[in-house]
Amino acid sequence: MTDPVLTTPQRDVLNLLRAEPDMWHAPTHKGRFAYPFLVRRGLAERSPDGLYRAVKVREGAHG
Repeated sequence: MTDPVLTTPQRDVLNLLRAEPDMWHAPTHKGRFAYPFLVRRGLAERSPDGLYRAVKVREGAHG
């Protein structure tokens, strides 16, 4: 799967989330608009507490 075209803040936030995939992150002020976009695209998930983490991608799961 290829990543959709992302703006620089969106790409920075996604790289931050993917660097620590098992850790929940509080949204930063700089990337506050990037988090909801990544959730809508299925690249991140949001907890009920308002924290975010990257969605785990399974290797070889094509369908």
